[in-house]
Amino acid sequence: MKSVNIKILLVLILTICSNKLYSQTELYKQYEHRTEFTVMCIMQCPIIDSIKSDVTLFVSHDKEGILPMLQEFNITNLNKDTVLNRYGKEKRYPLYMYNVYKDDIKKKYGKVTSVEDYKNMSKLVYCFHAGIIMIYHDIETEERDDAIRRFLIKAVKKPLILPKGSEN
Repeated sequence: MKSVNIKILLVLILTICSNKLYSQTELYKQYEHRTEFTVMCIMQCPIIDSIKSDVTLFVSHDKEGILPMLQEFNITNLNKDTVLNRYGKEKRYPLYMYNVYKDDIKKKYGKVTSVEDYKNMSKLVYCFHAGIIMIYHDIETEERDDAIRRFLIKAVKKPLILPKGSEN
């Protein structure tokens, strides 16, 4: 129950921080009907003062739902025992993140070779202890990509930005 409350708190904090109400992302609309995990959308989530990003979150309902959710999004290279052992723990673990195609988050984006590549990608992030997949949209430029990555690295250490897991 505690982890559900923390996840709800995360969504409320990020929603309150957003200055305007916007419609959902296309990715949210694609998955909103699914029942095996919860899909959430945060529009214009503040990263730094001058940078905001739309974020789509996929939240496992419980420990048993994590592996099927990871498989759904083609995140199959993580060690299953590690994923299950880290879920719900108080300890903070590094985030697992990589770039994906903007129009197909199930495909990893290759090496960035030009400034145009940033317009075609999103950032997929998996939070081990909370069982959440986050998709950061609107990468667009190297500056925005760097800002989002720095935000995520700092967020691992700040409990109110990313939820703490709990076995309850």
